[in-house]
Amino acid sequence: MESRKHPPKDYYAVLGVSPESDSAAIKKAYRSLVQRYHPDRIRATDDVSNASERMIEINEAFAVLGDIKRRAELDRARAAAEKAPPVAVTDSGVQDWEMVTPSGKVRPAARSEHSTSVEKSVAREFLEKVKAQLLQESAPKFKEEADPDWLWILLGKTWGANYWVGVRRVILLNPNAAKELTGQLQVFMDKRRSGWKSNFFVIIYAFEALQDANTVVKLFRTFANRDEHSTPKNLVNIVVLDLNQRRSVLCGKKSGDLNCGAIRRALGVA
Repeated sequence: MESRKHPPKDYYAVLGVSPESDSAAIKKAYRSLVQRYHPDRIRATDDVSNASERMIEINEAFAVLGDIKRRAELDRARAAAEKAPPVAVTDSGVQDWEMVTPSGKVRPAARSEHSTSVEKSVAREFLEKVKAQLLQESAPKFKEEADPDWLWILLGKTWGANYWVGVRRVILLNPNAAKELTGQLQVFMDKRRSGWKSNFFVIIYAFEALQDANTVVKLFRTFANRDEHSTPKNLVNIVVLDLNQRRSVLCGKKSGDLNCGAIRRALGVA
């Protein structure tokens, strides 16, 4: 992986909030993470050292995002990094990137003299077309759910199964962000899983910049391949999507379920 200058640390990803979040949302996210990771709340059977490391990271993020001046400096640094050439995804260990272009109707955005706002608009349009593709062409029929933590999330139901497809956009995807995203995903799934139906989750993390691709993909694959996430009745697929190149990695086992196959085809993931 090569880059002229590393992007600033994504403290928004550490706290699991968007760059548009207000101070109240940031405080709420911080308090929630403290409740979860503070060493005093970790049981002896849990990984206390990992929780301590996460608390250091969480406190560091809040120290920046909770301070108006430091947050403004971070936002300026992030804006400058976005104008720079994109971080190249060249990790030799990640060999199974696949093109994601729904029905061939969407082409990768050309990155020349486009402004950051135009590039963001193109990326947003691309993800909206992915959603439209699912709503129009895949089975089962999907309906959109309202959830502020997701760019969009769709739910499809049959008599024997529930299917969720969700998209979260990440400015900088690195191992720390991946750990936090899988923790949040676990909470999301625990709230929605049905005890008598099969449950299929296809989660797309669309990133603009990537650091340590091998580790990020390994973390997502490990999560998706856990025994409880890779059974015929409970299956998790995570799609890591490069918004710059329109390429993706599919993490998790492929189900023989016909509707899951239709979803993958609608997404352009083989």
